[in-house]
Amino acid sequence: MVTRSPALDALRDLIGSTGSLFLRNARWVPGVTCSICTGIPNPGYPTCYRCAERAGSAGLADRLGFVTYAWPGAQSGQTMHAYKRGGATSYQLVSSLLTYAVVARWNCIADRAGTHPDAWAYVPSLSGRQGTHPLARVAFQVMGRVPHVPVRVSETVGDPRSFNPAHFVVSPISLRHVLLLEDTWVGGGRLQSVSAALKAAGVHQVTGLSMARWLDPNRGTTKPFVEGLGENFDPNVCPYTGAHC
Repeated sequence: MVTRSPALDALRDLIGSTGSLFLRNARWVPGVTCSICTGIPNPGYPTCYRCAERAGSAGLADRLGFVTYAWPGAQSGQTMHAYKRGGATSYQLVSSLLTYAVVARWNCIADRAGTHPDAWAYVPSLSGRQGTHPLARVAFQVMGRVPHVPVRVSETVGDPRSFNPAHFVVSPISLRHVLLLEDTWVGGGRLQSVSAALKAAGVHQVTGLSMARWLDPNRGTTKPFVEGLGENFDPNVCPYTGAHC
């Protein structure tokens, strides 16, 4: 159930006025989008190639949420790149999306998991980024007193987009449920790797939340799918179900 308050209503309206014309909600549609990551599935299969490849691996996230789609050459894609470079307008929009997705949907997470998160973490960059990750700067403000679980990058990293929990280091910890935040899901390798690292460290449940599910219009049936995304972004659509709740 979505949480309502005057402040959240104002934030919802702000998102609608700044991003609704070019953002598009991620869709959970059986037979049309991947049942795990809302991407484009393999023909005749419920999941995309990457999710099928990882199926059965230990430590995968128990549930995933996706706020919006983004793709190259579109304003959505430019926004996800620009916010990392400090673009004020893009940073404010991503900040608003994260705040609303976490605060307004806090009870949605508990409804699906059986418990609210008792801590949070974010997916760090594997590209050698210096300083605090821009998503983390927002998240530290949004999460308030909810404890943060540090995730460090290993000294040796292979293919950064592969599923490899050894890419990340998490100190031993006993927690029921961690909310794992990510700005952009491309293939899902990084988020799922962090999830597995968290579980290996002692976390029982992981809920993943990505601000943007990246699409490649040059791949297979993705182009007509993107062209068919005509409805403006609706902040009230749940990232975990694709429905109003």
